[in-house]
Amino acid sequence: MNKRNFAPALLVILTVLTLSGSLFAEEKTISLEECLALAEANHPALEEARAALAGQQAKLGQVRVSNALKGNLSASGSRNSGSDGSYTTSFSVSKLLSDSGKNALERKSQGLSVDAASESQRETVLSVRTGVKDAYYGLLLAMRKRDQAESAVKTYQRHLDKARGFYDAGVKARFDVTKAEVDLSNARIDLVSAESSLETARAALSRAVGVPLDHARPVSDFLAPRDIPAENFALEQALENRPDIRSSRLKSRAGKLGISIAAKGNAATISVTGSAKLSGTGLPPDDDYSVGITLSVPVFDGGLTDYRIAEARASADGLDASLKKLEQTVRYEVRSALLSVREAEARIPAAELLVRQAEENLTLAEGRYEMGVGNVLEVADALLAFNSARVSHFQALHDYSTAVSDLEQTLGGEFK
Repeated sequence: MNKRNFAPALLVILTVLTLSGSLFAEEKTISLEECLALAEANHPALEEARAALAGQQAKLGQVRVSNALKGNLSASGSRNSGSDGSYTTSFSVSKLLSDSGKNALERKSQGLSVDAASESQRETVLSVRTGVKDAYYGLLLAMRKRDQAESAVKTYQRHLDKARGFYDAGVKARFDVTKAEVDLSNARIDLVSAESSLETARAALSRAVGVPLDHARPVSDFLAPRDIPAENFALEQALENRPDIRSSRLKSRAGKLGISIAAKGNAATISVTGSAKLSGTGLPPDDDYSVGITLSVPVFDGGLTDYRIAEARASADGLDASLKKLEQTVRYEVRSALLSVREAEARIPAAELLVRQAEENLTLAEGRYEMGVGNVLEVADALLAFNSARVSHFQALHDYSTAVSDLEQTLGGEFK
């Protein structure tokens, strides 16, 4: 190689080495199952969902104890100039005996909120797992493309060596050497791009998992084609199993209970109270005991309860409308996800055929060139077509795997 061609090639090589630290760092293999386990243990979205569920459970506990027996102990003392000091100690208890069923309705409503939060947590788990799968398959695709780019560089280097040998022997023209040098430089630039995409894919997987995964190398393969449910059955499964649908239905039921709870705003209540009191300026203290039952019947509230009922009814209507809108969205998503899976699956055998044809064509072109009846352009075109076919095959496998993963999330559960 002359000095004019050596400088650009050296620059490309240095760029490759700078951008791809993974060339010097040992790649650590990791499976998809390991990534999913790491995500479920470390992803902040799951921690947030667990905290939201714990908050709803705590609210349910608050509702349950709102009618529990309550006690209060108080003590006070005072002293004025010119008189003896005085003190007072008292203990009182109270218990709500009846609130016309309001607390029972509130417990039931909050129980539905807990169930809805549990479904939201399950939805978060599915979303995180889908994100991990998509990122893992993305890294696997980037790895395959990087490996193919490395293979292309080696192949173009061999072609350059052959072209130089033919040129030195006087069999081929200088053009063949120049063409091979240009192709090799372009292949090295493609390798730089592939290395950069690989590091970006690693960063995406780290974000999806929730922990750094530097120099990770996937070992799990793309998904093999599998049986996909029919649209009617898939729609039934989605409407039955999707956590957002289940959560929306629970919220709709809670909204209807909210109307009944609002109607209890002016209901009668019955409570019992008791107290014991010790007070005086000396010993023994004076004591006082009392026990009472209180019946409270609201007479009028200026229409406040009516407005609360109207608000609760409007909220319930809005929740019903949201459920219907979500069901329509699910129907579209199921059909769209199924079409994506079928389209991606149909591209796999076509891509495999293109790889076989491109490989045969490359073998013929290389044989013709070595026999002296072919030209370097024919070899370059065949090699470019072969590399493109391999990448297209990887892309088809990736698209099918991610489409299946997205379909699982759309249906609300993973395929076994």
